Amino acid sequence: MPVILLPIIAVLADASYMTIVKSFFRRYGRLTSREFNWLQFVGIVFVLLMTAPFFVHWPTPAQMQSVWQLLVGVILLATAANLLFYWAIEREKISEVEPFLLFNPLVAILIAGLFYPSERIWLVYVAAAIASVILVWSHWHKHKLTLTRGLMAIIGFSLIYGLEASAVKTLLTVYEPIALYLIRSSFVLITLSLVAWPNFKIIKPHHWAIFGILGALAVASMTATYMAFVARSVSETIFIFTLSPILVYVLSVLFLYEQWRMKNIIASVVIAGLVVWVSLIK
Repeated sequence: MPVILLPIIAVLADASYMTIVKSFFRRYGRLTSREFNWLQFVGIVFVLLMTAPFFVHWPTPAQMQSVWQLLVGVILLATAANLLFYWAIEREKISEVEPFLLFNPLVAILIAGLFYPSERIWLVYVAAAIASVILVWSHWHKHKLTLTRGLMAIIGFSLIYGLEASAVKTLLTVYEPIALYLIRSSFVLITLSLVAWPNFKIIKPHHWAIFGILGALAVASMTATYMAFVARSVSETIFIFTLSPILVYVLSVLFLYEQWRMKNIIASVVIAGLVVWVSLIK
């Protein structure tokens, strides 16, 4: 498979996943992000267990022992990121969240630059500063910055996402993509079971089939992302992810009939342009 197709596959799967997630929250309002998060990882782990025996070659015990602390860190970061992200998605319109999701690639590359000298690009710092000003402008109302708790959660998710991406890049020198995602997802599921146990009384049998589909999309997206991290740099892969919120925007207008504020559209266009500009010059 051509390397360039990997992040594109990840983007298409991610955009489809996000649109289904938002539609799910609208249709099944009784389920909270707590139930959703837990069920999603059940679906992900199930799909991975079905596919791993055919594709995974495990590292030696000595190799796994050399990175176990970093792996624990990724599991904790992934758990926190998922709790924040789906709590925010449950409460916010995609039109409000999308400019912040577009900002994610710049945040992730800034953080990656702290750990990998090859990922340091001065243009990213300029683009991130401009994008920050645009985001502040898009949420400036009546002489003050208005950020809801949901948007603050998305900002927290962005920071954690960048840290996790940098750690994953190192772990992929030891683990194959599917093996790493299986370990990560399995322990995230265990952690969620300890800190955010769902209310099974409101989970119905037909929910399980939906989460099987979501699990397959999540596995396709994250496995392709991890494979791209191995074949390309973190920055090149994550820049392509700018397409995902744009696709989510189109799908949400077509299928979810969301209304979009002009400021959010302008902010999205400017930030997408900044990411493309940095990517092309790099």
